[in-house]
Amino acid sequence: MKRKLVIYLHITVWSLMLVSNIWFAYLRDQATPDRAAGILSFAKIVIIQTGYLVIPVFCFYCAYYFVAPQLFVARKYLKAILLFLLTVAGAVVLRYSIEYFFFLPVLSFDNYKGHPWPAYDFVENVFWYYFPKYFIYGLMYFFAENWYKTRQLQQELQKEKSAAELAFLRSQLNPHFLFNTLNDIYSLTYQKSDQAPEAVLKLSELLRYMLREGTEDFMPLAQEIQYLETLIKLQLISAKGNAYIQMDADGALGEYTVASLLFVSFVENAFKHGVLTDSSNPVSIKLVTDDGNISFSVSNKKNQDQKDKTGGIGLNNVRRRLELMYPDRHQLEIVDDEVHYNVNLLLKTA
Repeated sequence: MKRKLVIYLHITVWSLMLVSNIWFAYLRDQATPDRAAGILSFAKIVIIQTGYLVIPVFCFYCAYYFVAPQLFVARKYLKAILLFLLTVAGAVVLRYSIEYFFFLPVLSFDNYKGHPWPAYDFVENVFWYYFPKYFIYGLMYFFAENWYKTRQLQQELQKEKSAAELAFLRSQLNPHFLFNTLNDIYSLTYQKSDQAPEAVLKLSELLRYMLREGTEDFMPLAQEIQYLETLIKLQLISAKGNAYIQMDADGALGEYTVASLLFVSFVENAFKHGVLTDSSNPVSIKLVTDDGNISFSVSNKKNQDQKDKTGGIGLNNVRRRLELMYPDRHQLEIVDDEVHYNVNLLLKTA
């Protein structure tokens, strides 16, 4: 389809040039006192200007198809010079053939009648009139088109690379949370807790979302919130109710979409490294939508007795996903002091 549009564009441009050449030649011919007016004269003008258009078309496409690729892509400068000289020679031969094998015998039109050196005149005309314009136009057109195609290809490769990277990041995310949750359920089953079956049920809901719905790049915000609520319930079961977690969501939640599984790393990080048993410092999760923006925050008191100091892959994962999916449309602020750990994320969806 694009190729056809380009062909139509070329035909349109050359057609407009032909029409303008015919019009100006006709006006010039009208101003000549000894011109015999009539339909035949206008028809001759059309034929003559059509014949003359062959020369710039020849120069343009020889530059585009033969000289420019050697000059700008292959970097074979000697070959480009040779092709340039052949194009000059070809244009001269073509112009000579049109003048003396068509215009003169068929139309009785001699453009160089009365010139002492007609051959020199039309060679000079070809070299100084057509080449400084149409040959250079062909080179410029090829250079611009090649630059655009190269830039488009780079963008497509970058998109493919980003898509592959996102898939890899998502594949990292799901097992990372899964392993932690399975450890919690193992503890419940080891303790023969009555809440173990419910924990397995909640885990199955999370897995269903991650494996079916969560594989999409973007999901409805309401479903992401439901996912977090299930995650919190599972955490409360694992803690046997001895956990203080608050979650508030406000705004037109049904009108927004968000990158799938984007918030889970922040929440899971709070569960892993935060104090969950302090009622005066509960884990606080807030989400607000307003005017095309999604504001998400998580705050928790740090567990000073935490022996697992490894940062894991979660937060680095989500930073990279934000760079890929919300370039220049997100603000992430993490405040890590001696007592508290706060995450504030602003997403600009509009």
